Amino acid sequence: MPSSPESWGQSLSGPPLLDKVVGGAVPSIVRRWKGIAPVIDQVSLDHHFVSIHLGGPKLLHRRGEGKALERDVRAGAHSVVPAGAAFQWETKGPIDFAHFYFNPKIVDHVVASAFDRNPSYIEVEETLGDADDMITSLALGLLDELESDDRQQCYVEEMLHLLVCRMLRLHSNARQTLPLARHVLAPFRLRRALDFIETHLGSQIGVEDIAAASGISRFHFSRAFRETTGSAPYAFLLGRRIALAKMLLINNALPLADIARQSGFANLSQFSRMFKRETGVCPSNFRQRQ
Repeated sequence: MPSSPESWGQSLSGPPLLDKVVGGAVPSIVRRWKGIAPVIDQVSLDHHFVSIHLGGPKLLHRRGEGKALERDVRAGAHSVVPAGAAFQWETKGPIDFAHFYFNPKIVDHVVASAFDRNPSYIEVEETLGDADDMITSLALGLLDELESDDRQQCYVEEMLHLLVCRMLRLHSNARQTLPLARHVLAPFRLRRALDFIETHLGSQIGVEDIAAASGISRFHFSRAFRETTGSAPYAFLLGRRIALAKMLLINNALPLADIARQSGFANLSQFSRMFKRETGVCPSNFRQRQ
């Protein structure tokens, strides 16, 4: 019987540097290890997972599922292991990697909502040491956000969703035969979503809350919102919060901590980091330029 990522992780030669469970009713798991034993016996797991190879170039040996592979991989390359597969890994080079574990239910939801296909016909395919700039960027962005003390949950969930989409596009039998389905929100559902966002800009809301306000599931909502507006729900919400913060910075002399709170950010540190990421300047410099 397949093991859980939690129970298998306890068998490794050292604890993870990062261990996060993120998401709603069916969460995903993100872990990072560094400096543990170079040979790892990976048992059959009940989750699919993407492994990101960090720390520099290395030589990977992987044995199992009836074959043995050896590959030189660059930093940021990725491997995919479908649920149920078991391998032995041997690394010659820096031991530094992150695992993103996805419950098959999450993958099935993405297949149904983003690809508009029956999940029972889609299979995740294993690969070793492939290079893809989008997967690398998403993975590193997720690690950066999860290692932060003031991460924004809806941002993390949106990137995890995109990581699953990209994995399926590259490493499943969906990659050539299933174009992304085009879904749009009905006007009344879009209005509900936009009204909810505007009413709750100062609150700690996420994509699941906006989807619930529109009356559809989070998985269908994210794709449909993006198709309708041209922006992912989190990016749209963040844009509205930044716009509100700009208005407050221009029109009054409120302390930055108050502006952060009124704009829906968890604290001043998160506000400053996200504001600079989106605008290129920190809030205080933006105010001085007005």
